[in-house]
Amino acid sequence: VGSSRVKKYASFNVCLNAYVGPYLGFEQIRGYDPPEFTLNTYGITAPIGVAFSTGFSGMSATAFLSLIDIGAVASFRFANDSVAQVPTIQLADIVSPGLFFSFGLPSVPVSVNLGAQLGPNLRQVTATANDYSNSVYFRYSVSVVVDIPLFNFYTKSR
Repeated sequence: VGSSRVKKYASFNVCLNAYVGPYLGFEQIRGYDPPEFTLNTYGITAPIGVAFSTGFSGMSATAFLSLIDIGAVASFRFANDSVAQVPTIQLADIVSPGLFFSFGLPSVPVSVNLGAQLGPNLRQVTATANDYSNSVYFRYSVSVVVDIPLFNFYTKSR
């Protein structure tokens, strides 16, 4: 709670940031263009990247550049917390560059994110195997997430 509060009361903040929560969106898969925009995907998102924030009235506005997304792993852990080890995951499987606008809600470490990202290759984790995407896809989504600043690079106070 304290870390996300820094973003809401600083005039400018740059940090390594993570978000986790449910998303609803649209995926566009290379080689397949749906005839019209339809909400065709949902799940758990957990992007990690660099956040550039400004605070106002106990809220924050953030431009977030995602680098990786561990949403498939987070989704598996929410559903199954008793398995000691998941199958091996490579960094290349969770790379997910994207750009999001994040609006930090007052008094709680919760944000609403709106943006787009290149979807990670890792689609789903199970106790015995991983499910990978065999094609490049873009995800446009809105999500309600817990805002987790991991490390502050720069903070300018008011």
